Amino acid sequence: MTVDATEAPAAAPLPTPAQIATLTLVADGDGFVVGSPHTAEYVEVPELGAEIIRWLQQGADMADCERRAAELAGEPVDVADFLGVLAEEGLFAEERTDQLAGPVARRIGGLLFGRAAWIGYAVLALAGPVLLIAMPELRPSYRDGFPFHTQLLNILAVSLLGMAAVAAHEGAHVLAAAAYGLRSKLSVSRRLYFLTFQADLTRLWSLPRRARYGPLAAGMVWDAVIMTIALLLQATLADQLGPVTVRLLRALVLLQFTALIAQIMVFMRTDVYALSVNATGAKTLWATKGALLRRYLRRTTAADARQLADADPGEIRWARRYLWLYVPGIAVALGYLVWFVLPSLPHLIELCVAPIRADGLTTLAAWQGLAALAISVVPMLWALAGAIRSGLRVIATAVARRRPGRALTEAARG
Repeated sequence: MTVDATEAPAAAPLPTPAQIATLTLVADGDGFVVGSPHTAEYVEVPELGAEIIRWLQQGADMADCERRAAELAGEPVDVADFLGVLAEEGLFAEERTDQLAGPVARRIGGLLFGRAAWIGYAVLALAGPVLLIAMPELRPSYRDGFPFHTQLLNILAVSLLGMAAVAAHEGAHVLAAAAYGLRSKLSVSRRLYFLTFQADLTRLWSLPRRARYGPLAAGMVWDAVIMTIALLLQATLADQLGPVTVRLLRALVLLQFTALIAQIMVFMRTDVYALSVNATGAKTLWATKGALLRRYLRRTTAADARQLADADPGEIRWARRYLWLYVPGIAVALGYLVWFVLPSLPHLIELCVAPIRADGLTTLAAWQGLAALAISVVPMLWALAGAIRSGLRVIATAVARRRPGRALTEAARG
């Protein structure tokens, strides 16, 4: 979002000097990102807007700022209007200390994501591929997804390992952001029809671009480190750990290897997508991509038109390139859903329900089936239902937009 310092006057109350003092300014491309540690809202302003904020933070009054701004712009500038726009965007929300990372989180984040820790992570992350190349017996196989002879135990074990791995991944994001004093929120979300946890890293916009890479990459780095540790344990302590532990370690390696590969699927807004956005500076890539796609499909909305009009040429170029990954990716994901996920669901449900139907909740197998339903099947069905609802809304919108044209054509024919 770009805020012009010469827009129409806003009705929002003007901020106090204390509120202005909390604003952060970060150079980003041709503009500046304005934020506050007390809110998750960020606004992009031109260089003149950044200068106005600096002058106010240095103690200049409104009249002096308007005089300086007019000299730079070559025309009158309404500073009160500019501040009113920032206020409307929520940058002067009431101070909340719960938006900041606590002292314990900061210390832990600083310890786990300091310079020395990053060097150690880099060494371990590089050691993983070396081990996989040098020791073929450690390479993951689809068989590693079945560490036990009982299918229900396999479902439970792999699901719990996967949940723990995802929690570690998102925790890495949170702690890496906490090292900079920034708090992140964790939530349960979905990408297409996949259920996932998600860390809100919006506050990273208050950091310089180079500083954002660490928190954005932290999840993948921990995935690689955990995989390497599991490989090292297999390579050095397999006899002492026992066959069950080794099979679980192999399942963990498979999960982490798959998770790292999945990050390449940028059409689902993965960490690689976030890193790409940071590298290219295409802050509205997702929205611009959607607006472009709907324009190509002749389903442009008023919001799409505004989005494309406000986007700079660089954003449009990156959005066009992104569509070459997004459209095929969605097609492959839908194909996987139709050919593999949906046909396997009835079998998976039957596998969980069969021992419950046979003996009620009176046997260990029945309780395992109930746990498998709760941990694996229910979240999958919830994600699928959400994806179907989203798809139906898209179809309904397209149909609603098409009907007036069809009615007009029929009227003309009559």
